[in-house]
Amino acid sequence: MKIIHTADIHLDSPLVGVADGKLRRSELLQCLANMSQYADNVGAQAIIVAGDLFDDKFVSPKTVDAVSKIICASKATWFVLKGNHGDSKPYEILQERCPVRLFGENWQTYTMGNVAICGRELGKNDEEQWQNLRCDGNFYNVVALHCDVDDDSYGVFDKAAVASQPINYLALGHRHAFKQMRFGKVKACYSGVLETRGFDENTQSGFVVLNTETDKISFVPQHLRRVENVSLDVSDVDDGWTLKQRIVDSISHVSPKNYLNFQLVGKAKEDLRVEEIALEVLQGRFFALRVKDETTPDVDLAQLQKEVSLRGEFVKLAMQIQDETQREAVLKLGLAALTGEL
Repeated sequence: MKIIHTADIHLDSPLVGVADGKLRRSELLQCLANMSQYADNVGAQAIIVAGDLFDDKFVSPKTVDAVSKIICASKATWFVLKGNHGDSKPYEILQERCPVRLFGENWQTYTMGNVAICGRELGKNDEEQWQNLRCDGNFYNVVALHCDVDDDSYGVFDKAAVASQPINYLALGHRHAFKQMRFGKVKACYSGVLETRGFDENTQSGFVVLNTETDKISFVPQHLRRVENVSLDVSDVDDGWTLKQRIVDSISHVSPKNYLNFQLVGKAKEDLRVEEIALEVLQGRFFALRVKDETTPDVDLAQLQKEVSLRGEFVKLAMQIQDETQREAVLKLGLAALTGEL
């Protein structure tokens, strides 16, 4: 039996900073439909959404209706956790319109042949509930949870309880990057996001396919758009014209349809406004853009400390900061302010 595992789709997210938020929200919905079609094509019998299908503060009735149509048209059975963006109303509507399987505050188990799919929404009486987890070793057991396995601030995850049960696969949601783990003999996976929404989701998007007969998992990449990371070292750049040329060359491989996460690194000449120049070159070229100036000033700090000036006194004080990262940030901002760049 094949099972699709996905999570953290966040349909109808605001998507601030993209060129066309309405289009991107529509594309996220299309990716859900594409995954459902993939499931039908490979004969998957179940689809697990391990939380945050909707961005509940923003989800529209139109989107809930579209999702219900996708689920109703699917040949697979859908198992859905609300997660921590889990306003219950859109899920109740889904359940009214199509045969979706939801989970509550107590452990709930659904069976399909020799496969048992169990799950619960974390957050209430977690310690007590973990004592009630019982998996039948006669089944291939899949447990679905939306949680952080290393942080109990959202909901308690009991590693010992998981490892003690005959669980074959733990389908996780909450973290937005694909990751495989083990808890004792139990295989576990964060599926990551189905499709990139922002610059913090800069790893490969897609979903997981679990084959219960072979006990194998595989990650299926999928994207309509993705985050492209480009880093440019400006250490040997002396003027604005050269910097503009370097920027254009560095992005020649990046598709305009994608997100560009552009970082400026190295030592920048004092009078070279690298971030301003980068924005001038890059603005409007990509679906979404983020420019980060991670450069440090290309100055002789020892010489500056000898200056009888406000700048010299500032550098002396800044050099007393023990933390190197903090010291560089203070020097960068202070020197820029003293030269009139801020």
